[in-house]
This record gives sequence, structure tokens and C-alpha cells, in this order.
Amino acid sequence: MPVSLSPIQLLQALPLASGQSLPCRILPGPMHGVTEGSFLRVMTERCWTRCWWTPFLRISTAVPRPARLRNWLKPYLDTGLPVIAQIMGCSSSKLAAAAKALHDIGCLCVDLNCSCPSATVIGNGGGGACLQEPGWIRDTIMAMRENCPGKVISVKIRAGFDSSAELPAILAAIREAAPDFVTLHYRCVSEMYRPITQGLQRLKLARELLPELPLVGSGDLFTAADAIQMQQQCGVDAVAPARGLLANPALLQHISLYCQGKEVPQLTEQDKLRFLCDLAESKESSPNTPNGFLLRFCASLMGQTSNTFQELLKRPKLLESYNYLQQRCQDMAANQQQRITS
Repeated sequence: MPVSLSPIQLLQALPLASGQSLPCRILPGPMHGVTEGSFLRVMTERCWTRCWWTPFLRISTAVPRPARLRNWLKPYLDTGLPVIAQIMGCSSSKLAAAAKALHDIGCLCVDLNCSCPSATVIGNGGGGACLQEPGWIRDTIMAMRENCPGKVISVKIRAGFDSSAELPAILAAIREAAPDFVTLHYRCVSEMYRPITQGLQRLKLARELLPELPLVGSGDLFTAADAIQMQQQCGVDAVAPARGLLANPALLQHISLYCQGKEVPQLTEQDKLRFLCDLAESKESSPNTPNGFLLRFCASLMGQTSNTFQELLKRPKLLESYNYLQQRCQDMAANQQQRITS
């Protein structure tokens, strides 16, 4: 049985077989359409994360030219934090070549996505579809490793394609390939994001089947208590909340405070408004940029029935949304100051 870890260990660097290490064990899970753009700046400025993990870059007909890869990776590298670059595809040789190119540009790790449950991705044979061929996963990791000697290579998987009964065979292939670490989202591809009851048991099994490989746990991490429960019950070496960051962007920091035995504050309405306002402040966007990304974040952070969400619906452009949020923040600050002085 896995030995329970102390919560404080989640604050430590995670040593890897390559001789390098991850800066911490509380990682921001990659999310397409979220972990990019102004979100990177706002989270980094608040010191709410210690590294970045990109959404997947699909490697299809050819390996992108270095200039394109550099441009794709630049927003993450510009934060000054270590970067895990995630790639996806069907060609082992092209993925291996892309991994080398990304390492040459300066990422800390290249992560192979074998977990995405999107119907479009599955239809193209990538992401979670790869779980149907454990031998391909093994061969691809080994090709990436051979092309990137001494560099960090990892893989992200789900507990199976149709059934978690597939997990032992998948993990056996991965164990043979020996990546630097493995991330397991405890649902199967077919389960998408539906509620399940056996998630932690699946992670616990993975820990038993991969005793020597660092294991990162993922799935339904919405609170600091969720993260500690996963670590304690499953023996994972690290945790990677993803969707939990939508409802609480300070979640990684809150997990850190929890591990230190410190009080975990609740985000106030003013905190949430300021976060949304900073998110809307994008120097790269034009005045006519739609506010769709902001709306999606507001729905998770404050709720679709909230006054803020309803007001943003009336302001479909990002600039007008920013002006509204900035005024709300100023009004709340003025009211707070008035209460203090009265």
C-alpha cells in the first residue's frame, strides 16, 4: 500500500529521473481556452502559480517551424515561470521531433496528451483515443526520450477509453517507457466529466502499479481539502487542479496555505471583481474583441444568475466589459473607504 505523504511535501520541488525537478507539486492543469492570454498575466502577477502547463498543441501533417513553436510558447515563457509544453498527435516520429524543438526553445518539460476526451480530437485519433493502443504510447514516449536525452518527458492519461479495466495494461506500457512523471485524470474518456464514485480508487491502483514513477493526480479538485484527500488516500506525488481554477483562481495558493496549516481565506466579491477586471484588461485585444472568455469565467466564478454576469451580457465587447468592471471596483473601494472613515 502507498505510504501517506505529509501535506507539506506538496510545497517541495519534485525531483525527476532526468536530474531536473518540477518547482512544486501543486500544478495548474492545462485547459484549452483558459490557460492562455490574459489569464497567464493575471495569475502570474498574483503569484498564484509557480509554473505553467500549456493546453495541447496538435502535431499533425508536419512539425511546426521553430518560429511558430517559439511564438506559441512565448506567452508562457514570458511569465518567467517554468513551462510544461503539451503536445498531441498520431505520429511518434513527428511528436519526438516537436519535443526536441520545444526543449531547444526553453520549456522545462514536454508532455504527451493521451487524455483529451473531445469528440473532435478522438475522431482524429489523438488525445484519449491513444489509450486504445498502449503500445503506441510506450513507443512514442521512448521516441521522445531518445530524441531529448537528459530532458523531461511526461504523459497525461485517463483511466481508460471505455473502462477502467484497461488501466493496468496502459500503465504497464507506460512503466516500460519510463517517462519522468505520469499525470492521471481518474475518469475514462467515455465518462467525459460526469460524476463518478471510483476516482480515488483508480488513482490508488495507479500508485500501486507505478511504484517508482512520480504520479500526478487530477480529477474533481475544487478545494484545498480535495487536494489533500487525494494525496493522503492515493499517495500521489503531486496534484493538478484544472476546472477548480475556474471557480477559484486562487486555488493553488489556497492549497499551499492549507498545507502549511494556515487559514485559507475566501475570495470576496471585490476579489472576484478585481480578478475579472484584470482579466478583461488586455493590451493585445482590439476594442471590438468579444468578451466570451470573460463571460465563461464569470459564470464559473460568480454564477450565471449574478448581477455581474447579467451586466456583462449587456456589454458583449471586452473593452466595454472592462470599463464596467473597473467602475464597479472603484465604487466598491470607495464604499469600503467610506465605511472605514465613518
